[in-house]
Amino acid sequence: MMTTEEFVQPIETTKDGVVVLNYGDLIAGKDLSDSIEKAYGYSGHGLLVVKGIPSIVELREKLLNLAPRYSALPDEIKEKTVHKESNFSFGWSHGKEILRPGVFDEYKGSYYNNPQYDQPFEDEKMIKEFPESCHPNIWPVEDFPEMRQAFMELGQTIVNVGQLVARQCDKYTVKQCEDYKPDTLETIIKESLTCKARLLYYFPINEDQSERSRDSWCGWHNDHSSLTGLCPAMYFTMSEDGKYVIKSDIPCPDTDAGLYAKSRDEKEVKIAIPKDCIAYQIGECSQIQTGGLLRATPHAVQAIKYPESKNVGRGTFAVFMQPNVDVVLNTPKGKENTFVGQYKPGMNFAEFSKVTIENYYSE
Repeated sequence: MMTTEEFVQPIETTKDGVVVLNYGDLIAGKDLSDSIEKAYGYSGHGLLVVKGIPSIVELREKLLNLAPRYSALPDEIKEKTVHKESNFSFGWSHGKEILRPGVFDEYKGSYYNNPQYDQPFEDEKMIKEFPESCHPNIWPVEDFPEMRQAFMELGQTIVNVGQLVARQCDKYTVKQCEDYKPDTLETIIKESLTCKARLLYYFPINEDQSERSRDSWCGWHNDHSSLTGLCPAMYFTMSEDGKYVIKSDIPCPDTDAGLYAKSRDEKEVKIAIPKDCIAYQIGECSQIQTGGLLRATPHAVQAIKYPESKNVGRGTFAVFMQPNVDVVLNTPKGKENTFVGQYKPGMNFAEFSKVTIENYYSE
């Protein structure tokens, strides 16, 4: 007869093969190492979803419905929150990111801020040296006061659950690598003062009839954070002038549009995040610090094809959980040849972040 210790719980997945973790299991501290390996190991999608998070459906609806409304404000209002000094890493950003070489991203607007702390640092020298990470939050207090609460509530919920996912990553990695320091990733997220969240709005495509490539809405890239929380996208029917929401949370009118991940054998896999879940994507910092046991996976977003794209907008929210600026990104002993993105041995997170962001943004 099989004992309790010998019983192996089957790994739950979505219909697309994405690993599913239960929030209750994370809270209970169950060992989910097999699920972590399947999701984040060499052959994984680099992504999993967590179901059962309290109030997540309501928090998603509250924030994402603000995305098209803020994006429709007059440019002179949005310009008040543009912050060039941080490489557009706080406040409003539109048309600054490089979608692919030679092509600036005009398809979406973003609002960036720290989801936990409005002013995590008071040292002016530090803020000036590391503005991408350390600058105080920028809010449209007078023009759009409802933004802050909705942004912070959802962002903090995603970070709190992210700590539980990171704890499971540590449990898995410490079994596989004797030189891995226990609790590394959980401590990174728990102690971080520099998590960054991004509210995104993809504008309706009302004229472009060209064929949609996989990276037509967001170019292929790895996240450079430790862990990224991703909200399920919300689609909107917009007015002809794009200024008003007629209907929110509609089904995506193009089944090929949305998020894709690239597997190790270069296969492009469509990823659907259930509306009542949050996805957690492993980032390059975790790949470095685990010596490649956990691996970031390239991902991109395909736009809706024309004419289905007419008057349809898309909102989503991403939270980048990342180390403090002075954390040195060391690899475990024996894993020193871990080559990841813009990383060079001995870099701290501020240095790694700066060269990575500069690779994606330009004037």
